[in-house]
Amino acid sequence: MAEEANELNGATIQPDVQAPSSTSISALDELRQRRKDYDAHQLETQKEALEGELSFLANVVTWEEPFELGDEVGLTYRVYASTAEVAQAVKALRENGSPDEVTKLGVSGSFMYIHGGGWRVGDLDSEDLTCRRVCYTLNLVVFSINYRKVPEHPYPTPITDAKAGVLAVNERYNSKLPNLPVLICGSSSGGHITCLITQAVAEGSLNARIDRTVLRGPVTVHPDHVPERFKEHYSSYATNDTRGEFQGMATTMRVGVFGMSGIPPERLENGETFPLWGKFQGHPRTYIEVSSDDVLRDDGLCYAKALEAAGVDVKVKIREGDHTWWLKKYNTAEGAATESDFVDEVGKILGSSSK
Repeated sequence: MAEEANELNGATIQPDVQAPSSTSISALDELRQRRKDYDAHQLETQKEALEGELSFLANVVTWEEPFELGDEVGLTYRVYASTAEVAQAVKALRENGSPDEVTKLGVSGSFMYIHGGGWRVGDLDSEDLTCRRVCYTLNLVVFSINYRKVPEHPYPTPITDAKAGVLAVNERYNSKLPNLPVLICGSSSGGHITCLITQAVAEGSLNARIDRTVLRGPVTVHPDHVPERFKEHYSSYATNDTRGEFQGMATTMRVGVFGMSGIPPERLENGETFPLWGKFQGHPRTYIEVSSDDVLRDDGLCYAKALEAAGVDVKVKIREGDHTWWLKKYNTAEGAATESDFVDEVGKILGSSSK
């Protein structure tokens, strides 16, 4: 499993699990076990896939680089390159290497990826195979950005951590490849963070470049605090709670996810907390996929409506099944087919010149 804590400038980086006294011991113990189970399952399914029909993805070159969060605290992001030659050319950019060496190898752009897990679980390993597939198939340089988890590191820590990672990648790489597009992608809670980062860039409060946004089952609003203009379109928490594989997910979201996030009640209807309350003008072209049986289905669909109303070019795909099920079934034919189709959609939005 990827380490959440490493050494940065000789100082110890804050560990992921550091429980505050305000969180019950039993709830944290259960969460820590869930993290272990989640990591073990993801690693097992990805290992089976890499040792099977997707063995070619094992040849993707990866490495990790630290980025600072302040107060001598930091994390790492992981970089993916399709070949050793691409990896060498990309690494050279940090030492004033030539962008021509990257582009002549056919690199099509940068792809920043933010994993999901309810802000509580997941790390650089949990969606590794998605990053490998995108990198290999489209010859994108992929940057998987990590963040510390709630409740040990409550709101807005996951958001500010991811923003710091995006700024580091932008400074070290994206700014040096001005002729190649920059995409940002997030799944579930990672989609929530991705929306907020895209909004911050569009509003000018985050100095980075984003040319396309890709969202997979994003969290965009608290279900009990939906903007008035979307309430008639927002029903999936009620209609889908007993559908699909994940029974009772509405309660899990309200209690286990939002309840552990540390979001102050007065921030639940704020665009800096939930993107459906935000501003949408000036956003880049966006691709959104949601799941038919997911309680979060309408998070993505309402977000698409908000973007369309602001004149943003949006494509939406509704997949059959429950919340981002494919991320937990990499080693199945159904999961592989869905991931392959996702990469095809990324390729389509990558190749479009509209924004």
